[in-house]
Amino acid sequence: FVDPAYWLTYFPPLAKQDLQAMGLKIDWRRSFITTELEPLYDAFVRWQFRRLKDLNKIIFGKRASVFSPLDHQICADHDRASGEGVGPQEYTLIKMRLLE
Repeated sequence: FVDPAYWLTYFPPLAKQDLQAMGLKIDWRRSFITTELEPLYDAFVRWQFRRLKDLNKIIFGKRASVFSPLDHQICADHDRASGEGVGPQEYTLIKMRLLE
């Protein structure tokens, strides 16, 4: 899909249909889309994260990540078919000016 917001209208009815077919008993009166397209829920999630940050329960920081040049994005451990537990490799790069 070109428009990511379209996923929010396309997949939930299919998921609901599948869950009902499996016999799950779910209260469908309230459903939450966890994006800014659902302003009330989004405001709650933003408040919750601000509160946790104020209490020093979560922090923002940097960490080393494995990057997939094939997919052009971060590749988490569970995203790989093989090589789980492999961390990033450190390289030393020496940049030298070429004299003519």
